[in-house]
Amino acid sequence: MPEIKLSIGGRDFEVACQEGEENFLTDAANLLNSESQKLVSQLGRLSESRMLLMAGLMLADRMINAEKSFAERELLIEQKETELDKALSAAKATSESKPAFANEISELLSKTATRLEKVAKFNSNH
Repeated sequence: MPEIKLSIGGRDFEVACQEGEENFLTDAANLLNSESQKLVSQLGRLSESRMLLMAGLMLADRMINAEKSFAERELLIEQKETELDKALSAAKATSESKPAFANEISELLSKTATRLEKVAKFNSNH
């Protein structure tokens, strides 16, 4: 089991992890260190436990907000998908009724053409 050295808030920690998790753990420690550095710059030196607690709470707050934002966006996507489904259904219904309407127009044009031919014959005979 590999051990890696992490620096968080100006303090070093030796941490064991599973094989292959070193990069993930390092990234997580870097995120925690970033929050810890903000605290240290704002509040000065803190005890190790207080610094880690505050940094953890700040990260938890960011995570909660991110999850809320994600849930809101998922809901918006679902609403847009529903609107799209309705629009597609309406378009499909319109396109399905179009051929019948087109057939009616075609028949009407054919009848009109036949009448015009009769009128033209009648006029040419007279």
